[in-house]
Amino acid sequence: MTIDKENLLKRVVTAVIWVAVLLVVFYLGGVPFSIVVTGMALLSFYEYQRMMTKMGKRIPVTLTLLGGLAILGNKIFVWDLTWSMLLIPIFILMGIQMVLTYPAMDFIDIGLGIFGLFYTFLFYTYFLDIRAFPSGFFWILFVMVLIWIGDSAAYFVGVNFGKNKLSPNLSPKKSIEGAVGGIGFTVAAALIVGLVSVHFTPFQGFGLGLMVSVVAIFGDLLESSIKRSAGVKDSGNFLPGHGGILDRFDSALLVVPLAYFYIAIVIL
Repeated sequence: MTIDKENLLKRVVTAVIWVAVLLVVFYLGGVPFSIVVTGMALLSFYEYQRMMTKMGKRIPVTLTLLGGLAILGNKIFVWDLTWSMLLIPIFILMGIQMVLTYPAMDFIDIGLGIFGLFYTFLFYTYFLDIRAFPSGFFWILFVMVLIWIGDSAAYFVGVNFGKNKLSPNLSPKKSIEGAVGGIGFTVAAALIVGLVSVHFTPFQGFGLGLMVSVVAIFGDLLESSIKRSAGVKDSGNFLPGHGGILDRFDSALLVVPLAYFYIAIVIL
């Protein structure tokens, strides 16, 4: 595998700009961070809905969007409503819509709509939850940096040493060597920070680094499976050289919720 220098330049320039924006909102937290997270969720849902359309699926777009906005609003504005109060009416209305429109909309469409509600809205609320931790700026930045380290290490190890396909049916360019490199560099980074950090021990860092790096691989492959099913190369084109928002945050969408639980239960 050889490095595509032109694509690499696009990726680097886009990454520098995007990382700068994220660093600012990570630091500021509050309203700016909530606005960016909400925007990312909405763009992710737009990309997801487009892929469902390409698959010939008719998900309940309006109800999924309303449910997602209710979840985000509940978190941002601290309405303190339970999930059942927010989502059960949405799920009932989805069922009614399916009955009224069947067979144009069927049970599979409803299931894909519910998956999209969680995948492109609920999971993003955990970005807000991690930022709300004591030393929240450190935690959200550290988790994202670990994801970026793993992704970058997997890419460069893969293009230089990759010979064995990791998942040829989903992502032919990814290699076992790249995945191992990504895991190794991520765990090493978490261990090193754990040696000097007041926030967690090296042992806790090892667990966090291992969890982040392994789950990130599956997050990437999960989105690849959706794109394969939809017959598209990228989820969108919002980020030149990286594709869409889902292409860039596919790993984070699975990692961040689990990182929240790990930090809350194991470390804090």
